[in-house]
Amino acid sequence: IIGAGCYSAVLQHGKAHECKVIKIANTTMDPWLDYYNEIVVPFKTNCHTPEVSKVYIDEANDYYVANMEELDPECYDLDDEDFDKGTLAEDISQLVVGEITQSEFEGAWEEYRCVLFPWGFGEFYKVVDALIDGTDCLTSEDEMCNEMPAEETRKLDIHAGNIMFRRGCVVITDPWCNLAVDDHPSMETYVEESNDKNITENYYINC
Repeated sequence: IIGAGCYSAVLQHGKAHECKVIKIANTTMDPWLDYYNEIVVPFKTNCHTPEVSKVYIDEANDYYVANMEELDPECYDLDDEDFDKGTLAEDISQLVVGEITQSEFEGAWEEYRCVLFPWGFGEFYKVVDALIDGTDCLTSEDEMCNEMPAEETRKLDIHAGNIMFRRGCVVITDPWCNLAVDDHPSMETYVEESNDKNITENYYINC
């Protein structure tokens, strides 16, 4: 197991040099499926979205499995002690929410542009604009005014844990959660409490 969050766990798939992983989720209500369908697929040539080769959805048993590329949790292509992934994630979140402008974002990250944004900021902004359009709740005020079912409402959830890197390039892996996230049984908790860590035996994986 490489990592786990509220809705899913990520496992190594195949040989290490193949750089592939399997994402197993414990609900089909995970907004990652929306991200996949609405942004990852339409922007599949954009370097800032993850490469997903296959998704298997089992509605009857309420889970899904995705075959994906393995990404780096840190930007190993930058040898700079001043670079901070947490600050980058926070600035991306603020950019989507509208708390900082594109000019302010570029001013903060121009020094690292060639590595983090190899196709230029414009390509990254295509994903940002799609996130703005697809997010139901950008702020806490939006949450208070929301009239949709909580489990169907997409909330912005960009933090250091779902910003990863492909040869230095920033990749947004999982930008949304739903408003009912606190009530959902956490896959991360299950993995931490599991004695054998063998969560795959409970799922049918169609690789």
